Amino acid sequence: METQSVENVFARSWQLLTRNWIIIVPGIIVGLIVGVVADLVAPPQTYADPTTTSGIVSHGLANLVGGLIAGAVGIAGFVITTCYTVGMAGAAWARGTTTLGDGASALRDDASNVLGAAVGLFVLGLVALILAIPTIGISLVLFYLFMLYTIPSAVVGNHGGLAAIGESIAITRAKFGTTLIIGIVLAAVSFIGGLIALIFAFAPLLGPIVSSIIEQIVVAFSSLVVVGEYLNLRGSSEPPLPPVY
Repeated sequence: METQSVENVFARSWQLLTRNWIIIVPGIIVGLIVGVVADLVAPPQTYADPTTTSGIVSHGLANLVGGLIAGAVGIAGFVITTCYTVGMAGAAWARGTTTLGDGASALRDDASNVLGAAVGLFVLGLVALILAIPTIGISLVLFYLFMLYTIPSAVVGNHGGLAAIGESIAITRAKFGTTLIIGIVLAAVSFIGGLIALIFAFAPLLGPIVSSIIEQIVVAFSSLVVVGEYLNLRGSSEPPLPPVY
């Protein structure tokens, strides 16, 4: 298989995004829903007498229940957004266009894969974080690079959680230089996009909406790049990337 250059993958990813802005929609909608639910389940700030035993217990229970609900909704939101965004990115690479139906199909077929991968990433990320000080942060960099293709493997490659992590490690080991370039550029894009979004977040009226849109553009572009590079670098038995006109 003749692989595409890194520059070509970035260029095609931007081209696909400008032709498929609908990719940013799921993240905006799910983010809004998760935010509303989090506000609704937040415990009240005042109690009859928080210094009494009953007041302390009720306060603790309210925080526990609210935290559990918010956590469950947050996890569900992550799985839904990830399946939709990455699934739509894969469809865009496959045929040049995508619809919300592609995201729905990915959610139906690969939600368990994404959840399993997320658990594995959480555990490995925790280990990398613990080793961050003795390794001067190198463990976090390696975690980022070797786990970069996990979610595309889970959604586009239809692999289970552990298999997706294993494939991501294998791809990065085989193409470490290419993955390093991808990782550095995407980190820079995320930093710049996050900075711009933060500036707009403080603007009155439409500021938070514009900020959310900018954040989702960065997420969608990053997803397209990583999915494109995943398709580009995975097993030689796979067909080459289709042309985008």
